[in-house]
Amino acid sequence: MSMFCQRWIPVLIVGLLATAVGAALGPFHPAPPQPAFESSQTPRAAERRCAECHADITDAYRSAPHARTLVRAADKAAVSQFAGRSFHRDDSGVDFHYKLRDGRLFVSSPAYARDLPIDWMFGSGTHARTPLITWTDDTGGTSAVEHGVSWYPGGKLGVTPGMEEIKDSVGIQAVGHLRPSAEAINCFGCHCTFVPTDGGRILFDQIEPGVGCARCHWNTQQHVREMDRGLPSTIERFSQLPPQEAVDRCGECHRRADEMGGPIEPEDQTIVRFASVGLVQSACFLRQSEVTRDDGQPARFDCASCHDPHRPTSRDWRTHAAVCLKCHDAAHNRAADCPAASRADNCLNCHMPKIPTNEHLHFTDHWIRVRKEP
Repeated sequence: MSMFCQRWIPVLIVGLLATAVGAALGPFHPAPPQPAFESSQTPRAAERRCAECHADITDAYRSAPHARTLVRAADKAAVSQFAGRSFHRDDSGVDFHYKLRDGRLFVSSPAYARDLPIDWMFGSGTHARTPLITWTDDTGGTSAVEHGVSWYPGGKLGVTPGMEEIKDSVGIQAVGHLRPSAEAINCFGCHCTFVPTDGGRILFDQIEPGVGCARCHWNTQQHVREMDRGLPSTIERFSQLPPQEAVDRCGECHRRADEMGGPIEPEDQTIVRFASVGLVQSACFLRQSEVTRDDGQPARFDCASCHDPHRPTSRDWRTHAAVCLKCHDAAHNRAADCPAASRADNCLNCHMPKIPTNEHLHFTDHWIRVRKEP
């Protein structure tokens, strides 16, 4: 079974169960009828239609990482990050060389017999940017190799996260991880607003790189029709979904806890790469309904409590600590205050530290807790 099917079958099962016990669990919010990228016939609203009413959001969103999470390798910034450079993998002994030829970026290596064209760069550059090599395979589908070398902020090239175990010194596996058609489509689907396909082949001339409005707000076309006709809006809002469902929607691409393939252990250092997995393990998430807001409603805590998906994430710890203090406020009969620090201190240093995944990259641990240092 493909990764694509494995990703969406649990969503369908959850949807059927929720229908059966909806009265007990609260209002049911149907999942999107299909991923925004699955069908070449999927109707979707153009970004300019969204901008007619939401220009403040669409203007700000251009600077958000999601908006630039996929670019063509011919992009000027992407070219400058690789062209004319080389990288040596100490573990495998393989050298890679990057050159621009007739406006197209190529990687060459003694490990592989020919130069490989790079047409796409995955990642906004906030954490890293990774080349993807694509071709039409013998079934007519689009296969890909996720390159084992990435660009990191600060300008250095390094091993791509998760590929430290590659030790091959000859062949395509020395270049990176092979992604068959279903996986390649899934990769593009999480980095695009729209990925039209013909069977297993991606129609690259129609692709919409970057995550736009319609990728997350799946019923935008219906919303536009309603606004044009003066009807009430039925646009889906993540803030109206149950917190678990809202986090799982982000987890479609950032990974869901039920996709980890086994028990989730505190000692597993790989979890730090998947914020949506760590968050739902946190007592802050699991016990949020025990805290009452000023209006008498239960507190709400999900990804959007700290992250405005339409803007770059704030780098000021005070912004995020303020979210913690909305619930951790013993003076107002809410969750307990921290016994080891004052309310003016930085909560994140202890409870959400930045953890290195390699020499170039750190991720914030979203499993909110007091970590036991190894």
